[in-house]
Amino acid sequence: MTINAPKKLIPAFDNLKSCLYDIIIMEGGRGGAKSEALSALGVLESFIDDGVILCCREIQKSIADSLYATIVSTIYKYELQSYFKIIQGEITNNLTGARFIFAGLKSNITSIKSINKLRVVLVDEAENVTDNSWSYLRPTPRYGQVRFYVVFNPRFEQDATWQQFIVNKDDRTLHITINWHDNPWFPDALERQRQRDLKGDAGRYAWIWEGQFLTISDNSILAKKLKVLDFEITKEFGTPYIGIDWGFSVDPTAIIECYHYNDCLYITNAAAKVGLELDDTAKYLINNAPNVLKYTSRADSARPETISKVKKEIPLITACNKWKGSVEDGVVFLQSFNAIYIHPNAEACYGELSAYSYKTDDSGEPTTIIQDADNHYADALRYAIEPIIKHQSTPRVRRL
Repeated sequence: MTINAPKKLIPAFDNLKSCLYDIIIMEGGRGGAKSEALSALGVLESFIDDGVILCCREIQKSIADSLYATIVSTIYKYELQSYFKIIQGEITNNLTGARFIFAGLKSNITSIKSINKLRVVLVDEAENVTDNSWSYLRPTPRYGQVRFYVVFNPRFEQDATWQQFIVNKDDRTLHITINWHDNPWFPDALERQRQRDLKGDAGRYAWIWEGQFLTISDNSILAKKLKVLDFEITKEFGTPYIGIDWGFSVDPTAIIECYHYNDCLYITNAAAKVGLELDDTAKYLINNAPNVLKYTSRADSARPETISKVKKEIPLITACNKWKGSVEDGVVFLQSFNAIYIHPNAEACYGELSAYSYKTDDSGEPTTIIQDADNHYADALRYAIEPIIKHQSTPRVRRL
């Protein structure tokens, strides 16, 4: 099996034989082929020995949120399907007996500790993994030689993953930084999106594409309002507002659920997935925001055919209303909240909402024009609260 991988990632594959490292860190911006390498490394590990290969991330509400599809795709890409038994939610190597299982750390940490013969751990989107999850996970593997493969796009220097594996790196840790320009197979579709982002906010671009820490610039629209908070929804909060933004090949389909209470917004659920097939969309939305079956959800009206299809399984979905200046009105209304609280279960939206920004002019000064890129959670949030947005007589954006 010959793996096509960027040159920078070759040491991670060489380590399968040399076993010099117990922890392999692959971090950087979008387009560096980190997730593809993580999947290929997991597949190769399954041929070495039996035991369990745990594929995890902090929050996983369904198998659709996991590495499952990527690993299955890798198996078929390299024509290895005859060596595996693949059933929904579990993959077994028929030669060695090695099993892949998929789990969210936050909701399964106790059961993960009791997994027998846990040998390899693949951690995706590790920027979201908390200190608490790492404290349970790292001592857990206890079956022979154990390896951790950790993939993430750095967010903040104080994040638990950066502190544990980069700041406090030891000599048994391999640290690889890889970005889009290190990937000779960088897709044309992503290059078009990168070029578009390059014209926008520099800090946002550096975080998304160059793997630099997320900085809050003067261009940011919502960052100063955002706070991660572990709160509980009570009856005083009323009913939820749910919004959906459609995507597919490059852009993700995003769903967000929130509550309006005491001049604050409380986001309880947020999820997004690139390449979501239309036939799988309703199930994905239900798994990540079950309230779509009980309450009205508002989706981007630009895709009526998608709404019609999804409505067969989610009857209460409807098209959002749009008007001249509706984007600007929505932004003004979002800025009017005292705070926008994000539950840890919805922290996936934090980075993008923090980076939601205005365009800059040729001199680098911020304008009042909203950047139309990587705004999927922001759009979903606007659609969600559309019923309570106050229409402005003049479309304009108020600066923070």
